[in-house]
Amino acid sequence: MYLILYCIIHISIAVQTLRQVQDQNALCLDGTRASYYFEQGYGDGADKYLIFYEGGGWIQGFDEAEMLQQAYDRSNTNMGSSKFSAATTQMDGLFNRNQNVNPYFYNWNTIFVNYCDGTGHQGYRAQPLQIKDKLIYIRGELIFKSIFQEHLTKLTKASKILVSGCSAGGLAVFSWIQYIKNHLPSNVLVLAAPDSGIFLDLQPYDGAQAASDRRQKQYHKLANEEVDPLNEQCVKSYPNEKWKCHFAQYLIQFINVPIFFMQSLYDTACIPNILHIYNAWDYTLKRCDYKERSCIEAMRKQIINLINDRKLADPKTGAFGVSCLEHCFTQKSIFYTPNWAIPNGSQWTIANSLGQWVQNLELNNMHVDNVYWPENNGCSNI
Repeated sequence: MYLILYCIIHISIAVQTLRQVQDQNALCLDGTRASYYFEQGYGDGADKYLIFYEGGGWIQGFDEAEMLQQAYDRSNTNMGSSKFSAATTQMDGLFNRNQNVNPYFYNWNTIFVNYCDGTGHQGYRAQPLQIKDKLIYIRGELIFKSIFQEHLTKLTKASKILVSGCSAGGLAVFSWIQYIKNHLPSNVLVLAAPDSGIFLDLQPYDGAQAASDRRQKQYHKLANEEVDPLNEQCVKSYPNEKWKCHFAQYLIQFINVPIFFMQSLYDTACIPNILHIYNAWDYTLKRCDYKERSCIEAMRKQIINLINDRKLADPKTGAFGVSCLEHCFTQKSIFYTPNWAIPNGSQWTIANSLGQWVQNLELNNMHVDNVYWPENNGCSNI
């Protein structure tokens, strides 16, 4: 019986087809034409769209030399080139085409934006950078604008558009969502569902340079000398600190779109990369000492406060904030499996929480764990 169920689920995993972007200047780091995956919706999903930004970190460094080396290295991978992209790909989680597993989104049109620019699906330089033996292109903004323009006619006739993405792609949701909303008719319902896109501007546990100095400020210099960050109101509010418009905590106040947060309160990318605590590699906190744990709990509290503050500002806000260690949910089976639920043992999986929110924004769809790790033992890894 389990084998039959397994086969049914996995036969229905989405098979998406690769497409090149139409703008010949919308290039990956290595100069290859950028690409995306598309799958046609059907039935009552024919007029609904899921736009999803792939994640994969950022070009970063303490100085220009380190950043340029990272850009060069990245250009030789699928995170900086389209030459490694398969003609088709299969995806699970939010993209699963089995109605029993993914009843809310199984038949939507899907646009999966491949991440090959290295600067968070945004930024632009007209001229390439000469790094060693290669020309390196910074064209993240052009890439998505080309995809958006290609589908604009149909998007203007959509009933719902859900914009999501994981990690760097989750942060791209915060960056692009107001642009998308502003370029569509008011009768099109545009919703934001960032997955693991909250990277707080915090001082690391070890007293080292903050992530804002290493990442956002530095890639802002690389990618945004010629173009501003995408949210115009944010840029106007921080004219001398435009790098802040790459952080959800500063950007969110300028977003006039309902948001559903999918976020681990103990995010396994943030713990090492933001806090510089390296003892949670096994997706538990059992190796962390008291001071490390206190620092992690302080981050947890700030994430909860950010979500709750947004709920006060916009009652249509929803959330799935879980007290288990993870980074990114939407492309994995944990998106719909019952052990990832709030509270543990309830019907409120990630898939049900997000799906119910999309169906009815007026309901209270806030699902944020009120327990600490490891008390949600369905997903605590203990």
